[in-house]
Amino acid sequence: MSNSKKVFTIDQARAMLPLLRLIVTDIALAHRELTERKSIIRKVQRQHDRKPRFHLYGDEVLEIHEELKQDEAHLEAYVHELERLGVILRSAHDGVVDFPTVVDEQPAFYTWQMDQSDVVDFHFADESTADRKPIVAG
Repeated sequence: MSNSKKVFTIDQARAMLPLLRLIVTDIALAHRELTERKSIIRKVQRQHDRKPRFHLYGDEVLEIHEELKQDEAHLEAYVHELERLGVILRSAHDGVVDFPTVVDEQPAFYTWQMDQSDVVDFHFADESTADRKPIVAG
């Protein structure tokens, strides 16, 4: 369940970075690995599915699919952890998260990406993360 009512100050967002670095790095690595493994298994299946000898490996293929499902569930658990913290994952691949906030009396999000040392930009709720603006100290 999402904690969508949480609103962060910039100091609260920044205070969460040590924990978020761990969780988001795990998410990004797991997402990238899962995407690569799914791509490989699809490619192998396309290349060999109609070959009679490939069917000998049916049990192994089913086992790989089960492992992928488990890995997806593990990844989902990380995402739910972020949601419990009140943070929104915008890109699992790039490790981008948003912190709900209010800027100039408008709903907005502070945005942080896992390769950044600090929370340095934001975007309004009706904008995408591509529309980020620098946070002005004040």
